[in-house]
Amino acid sequence: MHYAAIGEYLEKLQGENSKLSLHTIGLIIAHLPFPVESVKYVQVAGTNGKGSTSHFIAAILRSAGWRVGLFTSPHLQDVRERICLNGRMITQKHFARAITVVDGIVRGLLRRRVIAQGPTFFETLFLAALVHFCRSRADWAVLEVGLGGRLDATSTVVPEVAVITNIAKDHTQILGKTLAAIAREKAGVCKKNVPLVSGCPHSSFAGRVIAREARRKKSPLHLVFAGAQSLRCEKNGPSYLCHYDAGGHRYEFQVYLKGRHQTVNAAVAVKTADVLQGLGWKIPTAAIRRGIRAMFIPGRLELLSKRPPVIIDGSHNSDGVRVLTDFLREENIQAVTLIFGVLGDKHYRGMARQLAPLAANVILSAPPNPRALPPEKLLPFFKGTNCRVERDLAKALAIAKKLKRTIIVCGSLYLAGALRTVACGGKKYGRQKIKGN
Repeated sequence: MHYAAIGEYLEKLQGENSKLSLHTIGLIIAHLPFPVESVKYVQVAGTNGKGSTSHFIAAILRSAGWRVGLFTSPHLQDVRERICLNGRMITQKHFARAITVVDGIVRGLLRRRVIAQGPTFFETLFLAALVHFCRSRADWAVLEVGLGGRLDATSTVVPEVAVITNIAKDHTQILGKTLAAIAREKAGVCKKNVPLVSGCPHSSFAGRVIAREARRKKSPLHLVFAGAQSLRCEKNGPSYLCHYDAGGHRYEFQVYLKGRHQTVNAAVAVKTADVLQGLGWKIPTAAIRRGIRAMFIPGRLELLSKRPPVIIDGSHNSDGVRVLTDFLREENIQAVTLIFGVLGDKHYRGMARQLAPLAANVILSAPPNPRALPPEKLLPFFKGTNCRVERDLAKALAIAKKLKRTIIVCGSLYLAGALRTVACGGKKYGRQKIKGN
């Protein structure tokens, strides 16, 4: 299959309903022409921060001298961003080759009636990532869970360590309406004798659910924040200087990503590296510092331009928006122009309530996704502000710039990615290039 045909092939898969089961993908993996065990894995679940934490872990392992794959979702601007090796997204040639390998195996299994249906969009990309990492002889692959944990495609491989960053309400129609139900689904990444790193406070409701599941699965539990002063951070110019006690080992590192919440994500990554050290893997402290310092991830409080300032953020639930508003208050950024759009299955009322007091102007739009909420439905939540609807994202940004205030783009990673393309003049990458070709 040529690269030009891949987009249409994947688009057809996106139209299918997701199938929360590991049966089909497990059978496909069993028929891959190579052992997936040739790569060592780290699996990262959680409601918020799992993408950033996955990037931090991959950067640490890379700094320690290994070839490291990274599988994340969703993408901002190019589907190939989901599959990276040593900090570079998969090339068009290798992407087409990996998808073709998966398609060939699936067709054969369907023909022989080994499987009754093909993989979903997400499963296809995950299988392509396994093909690419194994064929490229990656030492490690960091796998960000797509949804939940128990029935996520990434749970078909056995990691060296599993990670849960935190638990909050999101995807409630699928994972459950209570924190307990969501925690149980995400704690499904627990596997027998596989260490589990948890960023949830042990005393919290979700923390207790995770601890119970870890005991049931005989999974050694490692808490990121075992004490009140485990992590201390102070603003240090453009970075946060962090002191972290991992429970016996103390680490000092600098986080250059914007937002104090990224220091928490970094601490989860450092704790994961500390656990891997305990398993015998050589990860020098200097490599941890270098990895944390150098890590960049687009679309997370990313400053795209300065006149006026344009900040795009992938926050897409109430907890994510709280982190964004905390950052704005810490930086004393007020009376912003907000470009906001959400998917219809999100708790957009809570998001809007937090954002409205900080906005002088609001431009409501729609993420480029079939599940997008019609922006008109958001109007009642922004009474008292200069609020309008503009579905054309290029026009929305042009209107926002004329208002000459700090522009905040949030509500959906799909919206953030589309605005990033517009802000970069129609190009996919711009100032902070996502490496690849």
